[in-house]
Amino acid sequence: MAGLVAVALLSTAAPSNAAGHRSYGNNTGRCNATVLGGGNWQPLCLFYVHDGSGAIWGQDGSVYDLRDHHFISGTGTGSGQYVKNNATAMESEYWEGSGGTVWFNSGYQGNYDFAYDGQGGPLYYTWNENASTEVGIGVG
Repeated sequence: MAGLVAVALLSTAAPSNAAGHRSYGNNTGRCNATVLGGGNWQPLCLFYVHDGSGAIWGQDGSVYDLRDHHFISGTGTGSGQYVKNNATAMESEYWEGSGGTVWFNSGYQGNYDFAYDGQGGPLYYTWNENASTEVGIGVG
């Protein structure tokens, strides 16, 4: 009996493979320097509202942990809210053949959503469960 309990505990402790989802939707045009300000190009944006409206957050590089990031004030519903675990949509504005990834866990781990350049849409695996983002060659 003790052997069965040990086997059961070991089998539940093993990590599972991460699942991924690729977004194919068109971009909203909001993930650019004009909208985000500062004159910087933003290759990855997250949205508070799933249709790409509402508050927006953009980043020109990968973010290991979204803990201290907020949706930009004055950009719609969700302005000022924390990005971590509050995003419902993404958009990628990277270069051809590359894209952006939204990860379930901090440190680029767990399930993920991915979009190539010029694409985006509602998050699937990381809807309101997003903790890090990565730009560049994607996993999708």
